[in-house]
Amino acid sequence: MSDQPSAHMSGGARRHGAALVTGGSRGLGAAIARHLASLGWHTVICGRDEQNLEAAVRAAADEGLVLHPVQADVTDEPSVAALFERLAAEAPPLGLCVNNAGSNFSRRLVSVREQPGGPPQLSPHPLEDFQRVVTSLLTGTFLVGRHAAQAMLTAGTPGAIVNISSTVRRGSYGQSAYCAAKSGVEALTRTWAIELGEYGIRVSAVAPGVVDGDALRRRSAASERHAAYMADLQRHVPLRRWCDEQDVAEAVAFAADNPSVTGTVLEIDAGGLPARVLGAAGPARTPAERPVGASRTTATADHPEKAEKTA
Repeated sequence: MSDQPSAHMSGGARRHGAALVTGGSRGLGAAIARHLASLGWHTVICGRDEQNLEAAVRAAADEGLVLHPVQADVTDEPSVAALFERLAAEAPPLGLCVNNAGSNFSRRLVSVREQPGGPPQLSPHPLEDFQRVVTSLLTGTFLVGRHAAQAMLTAGTPGAIVNISSTVRRGSYGQSAYCAAKSGVEALTRTWAIELGEYGIRVSAVAPGVVDGDALRRRSAASERHAAYMADLQRHVPLRRWCDEQDVAEAVAFAADNPSVTGTVLEIDAGGLPARVLGAAGPARTPAERPVGASRTTATADHPEKAEKTA
């Protein structure tokens, strides 16, 4: 937990009460948090890295906004319990929980590298990477969502849980772990909406496509091959553009505020992504397809902006 003094999160509730954004220290989570703060939410961000949390608070302050940081690991049950204990003691009643934290180490189920004059070299998807992605995206969403529901039920106040899913949850090349986890997030969303609706708690999901954010720009600037692939992919998107962080943040706010939105997934993806992009002479080589024996740091997925850790 952060050593920030209790007074940092104290004070009267704003118009909406408290909103928790997991993985809110950078990237999409930070953008969602800043937007909610601008709308009047008492916005609490959590993440594992205290320096990133402090940087997010400073960036928000430059815009005249206040974010309240709490250090927590969404994959660790005692850490999540401590987070919600602190919220109960120091923040207004919880009105919104945004499950955004997670990371992506996905790749193809079995990568194949042809060898001249010999059998192909095979590199299977590492189990540890699969488990890490599912734990961060799916188990983390379960733990935080469970505690958020308990907090709302205990307070007897209606609220909303918004889970960040993905437009590729139905399946995408090179994304075994990520797609499995995000599909699970959708299943949790629809199940919780059924279970919690009678208590006035709404549960929905927002599913971004490729997000035009800092992570995508850094990778494109660092690799011409990556930039070319992403440009080719963008030409297959109906609107021929990526969504941006503000698009997603506004969708989260809509899901949080609209009293009839529950049990659904809002697609924020400029019309959708193809499951795979093929070149003129066969399959396009993607950033996920590293040669056998290459450094694991290059084993990101087809949509590598999602490989950034958000917690």
